[in-house]
Amino acid sequence: MNTAESSPFAFPKLDGSNYTSWKEDMKVVLMDRGCWSFIIGEDKLCPEQATAKEKFEYDWRKQRCYTTIYQGIERKFLPLIRHTADGKEAWNILKSNFEPTSKARLKVLIDEFFELKFNPEETIGIFCKRVDENKTQVKEAGFEIPELLIALQLIRRLPAEYDHLVQTLYRLKDEEFNHREVEKQLVNEAGRIQLKQKDLNLDYTENAYTARSFRQQETRKKSFERSGAVLDPSRNPGQYRKISYPKGMGPFCDFCSRKGHTASKYYKKRNKEKKQAFASETSFCGANQAFGVSKDWDQFLIDIAATSHFCYERDWFKKFKELTTTKALLADKKSTCEVKGIGDIDFVVKDIKGNVKITLKDVFYTPN
Repeated sequence: MNTAESSPFAFPKLDGSNYTSWKEDMKVVLMDRGCWSFIIGEDKLCPEQATAKEKFEYDWRKQRCYTTIYQGIERKFLPLIRHTADGKEAWNILKSNFEPTSKARLKVLIDEFFELKFNPEETIGIFCKRVDENKTQVKEAGFEIPELLIALQLIRRLPAEYDHLVQTLYRLKDEEFNHREVEKQLVNEAGRIQLKQKDLNLDYTENAYTARSFRQQETRKKSFERSGAVLDPSRNPGQYRKISYPKGMGPFCDFCSRKGHTASKYYKKRNKEKKQAFASETSFCGANQAFGVSKDWDQFLIDIAATSHFCYERDWFKKFKELTTTKALLADKKSTCEVKGIGDIDFVVKDIKGNVKITLKDVFYTPN
């Protein structure tokens, strides 16, 4: 039974099929041992006037460069480098034998690059790093992917929560649309989404607790009403008493003018109140939708459900970035307006606790 040779390092030995990953791992080991400078040719020859100790250390590092590589490949490949004792020469021999440079290999690498997509179980930073590594592999195979395609690949298969940022990135000027800028924006957006999700989880927990407390209070209240108890806020729960009616008399309904029940328990009145409440709420929602735009130039309508916010005042923006002039679709799905920039705006709004400062992000600048 054939078994893989054990490696003295934390990664497998070179077996002919893992050269790409082995090369990166071996590079780190050589850097850790102070030998990588011999591979890239940055280590100068030891000067003649060097001390005996300095010459010994130089020779020891140079020999260690070769022995480290020697220990990192499987025994069947040792004849490839056994005739030399120079680490750089051994490295180049392995590179010429195992590095994929054929057109068939290049096709596979390019296909792998464009098939990359974000995995929900990883961070956006890890995803960007995977794209960068695949880009490097394609370059080493003899082809350099254009900067535009790298940037587009980063935003091509992202989850729906990144849609707003993607639309903003599409409006960047050509010189600003590069994979470094896109990666920075994605990392910032990922942090914002993570913080928002955390806040939503906290709100959900608080709302669940509040709802449970409210249901418990309602249950207690209904149990007292069913038992005929009088709810008096000035009394303790233990002091509630039942209502006793004189013989021949009972509760009277003001809604239908009949005996035997009260208006609060009459089902027709309750149904009527529900219909009135629904009609009132419907009319309020309709008014909200019909008047979803402020026509007062001194007012700014903040709608948390809006896809985008717009502002015509350039001086209001705290952070501002010019965009290639484009057109944005307004809420009525018919009208458009020219967008010339994007930025953040600070507000002070009045809350129950007083004035609260908020920041509205990614507001479109529409001077017209």
